Amino acid sequence: MERSKTGCLVIHGFGGGIHEIETLADHLKEEGYLVACPRLKGHNGNRIHMKKATYHDWIASAETELIRLRQKTDDVILIGFSMGGLISVNLACKYKVRAIVTINTPIYYWELKRVVQNIAEDVKYKKSEHIRRYLSAQKASPMASMINFLKLLNMTKTKLNKIDVPFFAVQARDDDTVKIKSASYIMENISSEYKQVKYYERGGHLILKSSTAPMVIADVEDFIDSLK
Repeated sequence: MERSKTGCLVIHGFGGGIHEIETLADHLKEEGYLVACPRLKGHNGNRIHMKKATYHDWIASAETELIRLRQKTDDVILIGFSMGGLISVNLACKYKVRAIVTINTPIYYWELKRVVQNIAEDVKYKKSEHIRRYLSAQKASPMASMINFLKLLNMTKTKLNKIDVPFFAVQARDDDTVKIKSASYIMENISSEYKQVKYYERGGHLILKSSTAPMVIADVEDFIDSLK
């Protein structure tokens, strides 16, 4: 597989942005891959814009960039972080792609025990890292958006068995947003013969912004290289 002819569509998560996946995207660019990172509709920090966007809009945002990427290469790998993984599954049901990578993609979400532990840690060490992130997430996620997220999640679960391309799932064990059993559910329900799952002890939900990111990036690249 020639890297210069391989495209990677890297899709961010719900309520987030390109900053969530830029470390991986930048590395792939440096390695010579054609990389596109769509900003999903409504994900511009404006709560009103977020509220007006539907899950159809989110898929369409990624689809537009996929079409552009396919004009440059027929060899495209979908890489989805969190909700971006759900969008990747939907795109793969419509377009021929080389493979799919999901990173902390939800089937079961909100690991409440971990949330409580993180808040307690903030209080104990007089930090506010986790608390600020939870408040920010709540502020950026109107009820209408949450409903659209749930619609996308439920729809995507019914499509997993249609996926038969090589598949690599990444999951952090200390993820407070996505329950660890989500990765095993995906593995058990896709039809791919070539599929791998890798668990990481640390990294949390925003694993690509954590100290574990270099390991994840290396493993994703190894998976891509294995497709040759």
